[in-house]
Formats: sequence, C-alpha cells, structure tokens
Amino acid sequence: MFDYIEKYGSYDFSEKPFNEIDSLIFSQLIYNDFKGIIGPKDIFTLDEAAAKFYEKNTDEDIDLLLDVAKRAARLLTVCSGTKRFGTVVVSDYIDNVNDSIDKQIAGANFLLSDDTLLVAFRGTDATVAGFKESAMLAYMFPIPAQIEALHYFQETAMVHDGPVRLCGHSKGGNLAVYACVNCANSLQTSIKSVDTFDAPGFPLWFFDRYDYKQVEDRLNIYCPQGSLVGRALHMAKAPIIVASNAKTGKQHNVTTWEIDDDRFCVTESFTEESDKISTYLNELVVYIGDKDLEVFYDALEQTANELGITDFYDLKKVDVSLMTIIIDSIQTLNHEQKERFMALARKVMADFAKGYVSEKTQKAMGYVKNITAKIPLVKKKEETNEEE
Repeated sequence: MFDYIEKYGSYDFSEKPFNEIDSLIFSQLIYNDFKGIIGPKDIFTLDEAAAKFYEKNTDEDIDLLLDVAKRAARLLTVCSGTKRFGTVVVSDYIDNVNDSIDKQIAGANFLLSDDTLLVAFRGTDATVAGFKESAMLAYMFPIPAQIEALHYFQETAMVHDGPVRLCGHSKGGNLAVYACVNCANSLQTSIKSVDTFDAPGFPLWFFDRYDYKQVEDRLNIYCPQGSLVGRALHMAKAPIIVASNAKTGKQHNVTTWEIDDDRFCVTESFTEESDKISTYLNELVVYIGDKDLEVFYDALEQTANELGITDFYDLKKVDVSLMTIIIDSIQTLNHEQKERFMALARKVMADFAKGYVSEKTQKAMGYVKNITAKIPLVKKKEETNEEE
C-alpha cells in the first residue's frame, strides 16, 4: 500500500481513476479514531483531519493502540501528505458503541476529487461489545450494526448527487454489503461498487433476495489465500483470492497482502489450511446451533462485565487472581446453560486434540514407511556380500 501511495499520491482521482487498492486504503483509514475531531456535521479534508488527530494523540498514545489502529495511524500520516488522498473531504463520521444491545459501528463519508462519494465502514474494534456483535453474526440476523449501517448510508448518501461506492474490512465489509442490498432503489442505482476485504458472509437465504441480485455484479469480494474470517458463513459470489506473505492466522492483516502496482496479486485457490480450518469452524457453528452459541457468548460477556473489562486494553489490568471470577461466572449459569457451555468446551478440545494426534500420527506413519521401504534394499545388499 505504501509503495502504491508513493507512486500515485501525486495524481488525484480525476487523473488516475479509483481502483481496488484505493478502496483497500480507505477501508483501513476508517480504523482511525476521529471521535472528538470530526463531528456529525463537521467537514474537513483528510489533511486537516490528520493534523487534528495528531494534536489529540501523542506518539505514546498511538503506541498503546491495537496493531490495526497503529497501522491506520501510520497510513493516515502518509496519505494526508499527498494530493490524491490529502484533499479528500471527510464528513459524517460516526462511532457508536452501545453495550446494552451489543452494538459497535463506525463509518465516514469520503468525497473524492472525481465527485464520487465513498462510504467506508470500520471492522471490529477493541471493545467487548464489538467482539460480541461480530460473534453474533453466527446466530443473529440482522445484528444492530447492520441496521444502523443501513440508516446511516441512506441518510448521508441520499443527499449526494453523483456516483457512490462502499467499502469495508472484516465486519465493516459485511456492513457495506448489508447497507447496499437493503437501501432504497433510487440510491442503489447510484452505486458503482461495493468492496469487501476478508469480510464474514451472510445466511444462505440472503442471496435469494431480489435486491441482492440487483447489486451482485457490483460486489467485489477480496480474501487472502489463507482466509478464515472471510470464509465465515456464506458468500454467493466467488471471491478474488489475494496472495499473502504471512501465515494463515495473520493474513487478516491487509498489509501482508501482495500488490503489484495498482492491482492485487491473485492466486487460484485458498490454502489447504484455510480450507480445513474454515470448514471445521462453519460446521461447528451448525453443530452448536444458534441457542447454544448465544449462551456461550453471553457467558463470556457476563464474565467480562464482572471483571470490569469494556475493551481489550482493560485486559492488561486483569490480575491472574481474578480467574476465580471467571469460574464463578460460569457457576451462575443455570444447569442447562452450564451443561451446554461445558459440552461445547469439551467438543472443541476433543476436536483439536483429535486433529493434533491425527497430524502427528500421519507424520509418524510416513516416517515408518520410509524406514521400511529401505529394509529390502539393505537385506539384498547383505546377501550379496555373503555370496562374495
């Protein structure tokens, strides 16, 4: 991304048309926290927003952020100093977290120099509510953030007289698709593209809807070759599989994706590890069922509340001695809930143990096979020596 910005940063969007790498960049810029900087009615260029961001946040503050937010801050610095991105107008920033209904959503409007409005949604943030709501995608539809994303998109994009695009990484991509599919027909006709980057999918029946079929040709799904998050649930349209230079678990970080000039480096298929893990996780969700999944995540949320954890930064304050509170939280579940919770924990542990043993057994059997294959050759050689 940084090579791309260095090469094309001096061209505005009228001089070099919007492409998939631009979309990826905006899906990451929205991870910057502009709360208290850009209000609902404020309008700034990205350059001005960056200056205000660094007035509010010191280098020490940024060092304490999660990795995705730290990378976004660095990206903001680089982009703001260019003609291509620095002059982009940012408005209608929202960042809403509601613990009582497990909702987390953030988004902004970016007006490009070619008069295109780009609406970007943030993925899961550091809050417990954000984590819980992302998990809710497996057993609830629609989730609160999807509903607000639709309202937000319609209220802000409807006043724009020109082409519209949407993008988002992780849960942000899911919100972008939901808003696009469910918005008013008059707005839907203005949409040029919807780009999702390693974003979880939807229930299968979602793709039978007429309004989905109306926009499917404008939907671009990008996933790394070792994708796990982007293969959760279902997507009716085949993804564009991007090569990555990281191990499977770290490919959700888009800075590991390989780019050639202004295009992604694509590959034909997902890795074998991605196939195995994503298949297992999706089958596990079906096996557990909606009701038990809700019990499981409610128990985790209850534990977090009793520990005073509202976001991942609070985990640093948790003392090991407080593990007793976790145990007590599970004990407060009723008998049926406790049985379900423990059955789920036992199944997952058994499955992973089985997989681990199976992998080790296969390696051992391969080793034995190699050894035994050499035995006849050794024997034959010994017999020849005796005859001599």
